[in-house]
Amino acid sequence: MRARANKPSSPAELEKVALAYLNRVDCTKAKLRAYLTRRAGDEASAWIDELLARYQASGLVSDARFAENAVRRMSRRGRSERAISFRLGRDGVAPSVVSEVLEARARETPEPELEAARALVRRRRLGLLRPEEERAGYRRRDLAVLARAGFDFETARRALGTPNGEDDEF
Repeated sequence: MRARANKPSSPAELEKVALAYLNRVDCTKAKLRAYLTRRAGDEASAWIDELLARYQASGLVSDARFAENAVRRMSRRGRSERAISFRLGRDGVAPSVVSEVLEARARETPEPELEAARALVRRRRLGLLRPEEERAGYRRRDLAVLARAGFDFETARRALGTPNGEDDEF
């Protein structure tokens, strides 16, 4: 087990800790605050506030940039808008920033939800990517995978390549 580093005893030491963390990961203001609070303790909250304000003003920490990168990454991996919103909210991104980034994605991509669902289908080898003899038996399971990922029925049906009317019994 790794030995715990000493608490930063000055603003300069706290800044070294923060910069080392930011060199490893891109994060939100809330995540950086939580990390620095864990490392330095609540008694350093004034130092942390000043550091976060400086980093935001310089653009070193940007919730909008973090959200844009995360939306792009999660969309490529097949995450639904609902899942993306939840994850970004959990990471401390404001709902207004999340909605702005998702609206920008919708302007760039004609059907972003369908593209994300298709990415999940490709990644998990669902629907038409299954061997032909297995497709019918796994149809409901494939739809369930997409539903659990946060996609609506119509998007899931289209992503799996189902002709209209085939899944009417659901």
